Amino acid sequence: MTGQDHATDIAEAPAAMREAMLRVGRTLGVRRGQMVLATGSTSDDVYIVQAGRLRVTLYPMGGREVIVRDLGSGQIFGELAAIDALPRSASIVAINDSSLIVIPAQMFRDIISENAEAALWFAGHLTRQIRQLTDRIFELSAMNVRGRLHCQLLRMCANAGVINNQADIAVAPTHEHLAALIGSHREAVTRELSYLAAIGLLERSGRRLKICDVGRLANIVRELTGETSAFNVPDKPAEPGA
Repeated sequence: MTGQDHATDIAEAPAAMREAMLRVGRTLGVRRGQMVLATGSTSDDVYIVQAGRLRVTLYPMGGREVIVRDLGSGQIFGELAAIDALPRSASIVAINDSSLIVIPAQMFRDIISENAEAALWFAGHLTRQIRQLTDRIFELSAMNVRGRLHCQLLRMCANAGVINNQADIAVAPTHEHLAALIGSHREAVTRELSYLAAIGLLERSGRRLKICDVGRLANIVRELTGETSAFNVPDKPAEPGA
């Protein structure tokens, strides 16, 4: 398991690949709340988030919304349908007004197939997604709500950046959002966050969430997973603009 959701950024792609995608892509503006892709639709374009934030979600019939992940500037989505030509596996909704770059599927495939470095980068991108989904499957299958929430909080620490064994999440997800991320309900998340606050592991102030002892949280997660090397969260500042 990993302690961080590594969000593949197009800036990490080979320069020739980036230039080719920007050359053949067109810009698309979307409004807050607009659905960009719908589960089951047969479109196959590939998208890059130029600015803004979007959410990958599943809407089971008669069930609660399941949040897969959020997408930010520089991230790519829609690439699976461009490769396997199958219907979209999830819905993508704009969290706020966003700007996207849209790349036709055939042109994306041409870029991948004609450049070995691009193909290797894309393979790494897919590998990271598989690892993250494997982690989620394990958590949903083997852990209770408390364990799943602890794992999610630790990922949030890694993404926010850890300084002096503490992580400051300036705009934390709502309790309802956290519940949708871990396959639970808001009341259970609220109870567990209150417990963690009572034992001094976290502090809350509005939407701000501070994890006061990341090492302690990591140890709890290691005990749950039985792994000794997983969830090693580096103690360093977050990257500028993260």
